[in-house]
Amino acid sequence: MLSPKIETDRLILRRYKESDIDAIYEIITDERLSKYIKFPKLSKQEELECIRQWINEADESKYEKWVIELKKDGTVVGNIDVNTVVKKHNYCNVGYTIRYNYWGNGYASEALEAVSNHLLENSGYYLVECSCNELNTQSSKVMLKAGFKKDGYIKNRRLNKDGTYSGVEYYSKTKEL
Repeated sequence: MLSPKIETDRLILRRYKESDIDAIYEIITDERLSKYIKFPKLSKQEELECIRQWINEADESKYEKWVIELKKDGTVVGNIDVNTVVKKHNYCNVGYTIRYNYWGNGYASEALEAVSNHLLENSGYYLVECSCNELNTQSSKVMLKAGFKKDGYIKNRRLNKDGTYSGVEYYSKTKEL
């Protein structure tokens, strides 16, 4: 089963439900979060349709997707998903977002560590990759805390909202052989 429920000390990572729409819509419309990630400009109804599609295709899609929920009260604090799969080289790329009001609590690194371990141990990948805008130092810290190693940097790779370009940092975690 793709995107199985994963539990950590403080989090439940689970498949999407239609009731997640408000929390997920808050994420994609929060300008503070889209400083480094370009979210699609979707209406709430269009986002709900995406969530419905993800729910319906959860067992067929190669792109695993989880909602990040607090164990203590069920609050949805973010999401994490496989957004690229390179079968030829047996690796995938993972992205994550945490609602702004929940930053600084270690939820992103806890979720990333759990998902990357699942992908390496249970989904058969040799390598899990992440990347971030060089200006997003918080995300770099998340990846390192989750057990990733910095692999490289490419300058002037991403267009920023102000028309300037920033470099991208690449991180990976591999299966222990």
